[in-house]
Amino acid sequence: METVTFKMERRHVALLKERAKTLGRSQAAVVRDLIDEHLASKKRLSLYERAKDLCGSVRGSKDLSTRPLTGYGRD
Repeated sequence: METVTFKMERRHVALLKERAKTLGRSQAAVVRDLIDEHLASKKRLSLYERAKDLCGSVRGSKDLSTRPLTGYGRD
């Protein structure tokens, strides 16, 4: 393992110490777990995954090439 040093505000240090004590683990182990939870497991959502609640919410033809373009492109 490598060693990483960083600065934290006192309130964050207090939260870290409290969490480590509650879990009965070292502070380093708690930080590693938090990094795994927050950063390592993040996957980038596809456009479909972000907008799937909108799918099927628009009325009309499913094939947009068959829709009439009334007034489209006219002055």
